[in-house]
Amino acid sequence: MIALIVVVIAISAVLGHQLGTSSIKPGPSPSASKTLVIENPYGDSGIFYRGNLHVASVRGLGHDLPSAIGRWYAARGFSFLGISDVNTSTWTSEYASKTFPGIPMVDASYTFGDLLAVNMDHWLPASNLQQAVDWIARDGGMPVLAAPKSISKPIDVATVLGLRRVFGIEVYNAELASAGQGDATALWDRMLSNGQRVYAVAGDDIESLDDPAAGKAWIEVQAAALDPSLLLNALQRGAFFASTGAEFTHLSVSGRTISAESSAGSVLRFIGRDGRLLKIASASVGSYQVTGTEGYVRIESVRDDGARAWSQPFYLDWR
Repeated sequence: MIALIVVVIAISAVLGHQLGTSSIKPGPSPSASKTLVIENPYGDSGIFYRGNLHVASVRGLGHDLPSAIGRWYAARGFSFLGISDVNTSTWTSEYASKTFPGIPMVDASYTFGDLLAVNMDHWLPASNLQQAVDWIARDGGMPVLAAPKSISKPIDVATVLGLRRVFGIEVYNAELASAGQGDATALWDRMLSNGQRVYAVAGDDIESLDDPAAGKAWIEVQAAALDPSLLLNALQRGAFFASTGAEFTHLSVSGRTISAESSAGSVLRFIGRDGRLLKIASASVGSYQVTGTEGYVRIESVRDDGARAWSQPFYLDWR
C-alpha cells in the first residue's frame, strides 16, 4: 500500500510538471483569473503640439531676452515654450501669447544635480536629489531629472534608481550631445526596469539662440487644443513623446496589440524590460503583440538620418 501511494505521488508530480500546474513556481506570474491591461497614455483624442522646456534667458544664465526666445521658437514651428532659468521663475507673459502658450518652469539647480521643475514658479533649497524631487512634487510640479549624463555634475546610478516621485528624465539633451553626454536612454530603461514610472523628455538646454543645439530636441504633447491647462494635463498623464527630429503621427492600443505610425523614411523599434529589443518594423507603420511578460513596451521611431523619437512606456498590469 505504501509503495502504491509513492507511485501515485510520483506520477502526479510528473504530470503537474508537464502540464505547468505545479504549485512550486520560479517567480511571481499572473494568475489565470487575471486580465492583462495595457496602459495607453495616448488614449485620449488630440493632436501633437511641439514645445521646448529647457532653455535659459537673461533672467538666469542665458544671453537672450525672453521675448526674443519666444519669437525664435514660434518662428520655427514650435507651439509652446517653457523658459527654465536657474533657481528663478521667468513669467510666461514675457515670452508667451494667446496663440503661443507658456509653461511655468524653473531650472532647480544644485551641486548634486539639476531638475526641471515643470509647472513651478519658485525654487527651494535641498540637501540631496530626493529632497529636491520631493519639494517639487509636493508643491504641484513635475520634477524632471535634467542632463543626467553630464560629467560636470555626475549622479550615481544607485541614487537615480532609488528616487521616488520623479516625473521624468531627459533622455536626450541637445547641448551635451556633441560631448557624448546627451543620450540617457539606457539609464531610463534601467529606471523603468527597476519599477520606476518615469516619462521621457528631450530639450535643448541652451543659453543662447546662437548655440548650434537650439531647436534640436523637444517634446510633442497630445492635447485637444493649444491651451496651457490642457497641455499640462496631457503632460501629467504622459500623453507626449520626446524627439530629435523623428515623430509619431499615431499611437494606439487594441486588445493586446500596440500600434504606431511615424513619418516616411522611419523604422519602428519596440523595446521592453532591460532595454531588450522586442521587434523592429522596417517601415513607418508597425505593431507589436504583447505577451504580458515584457514589463513595459516603449517605441522608438528612427529616421534615415539618425533622428529619433521616444514614446512613453505602455505599462503592463495584470488585474
